[in-house]
Amino acid sequence: MIQVTVNNILRQIETDSALEQLIKELDIDTHGCAIAVNDQIVPRTEWSTFVVKNDMSINIFQAIAGG
Repeated sequence: MIQVTVNNILRQIETDSALEQLIKELDIDTHGCAIAVNDQIVPRTEWSTFVVKNDMSINIFQAIAGG
């Protein structure tokens, strides 16, 4: 198990988890969503291959329309 921070909440996950797997485990709706790991945006095309490592900080943002 490793520890990561997801939206300022410390979580324990399996080692060698892909970012996409973590999102599914957290049951997060990814429609209109962006993800930053250690303050760097990870393109959606890389979610399935991006490996989450110990002590990473993950922020999940939902797009909101407004004026």
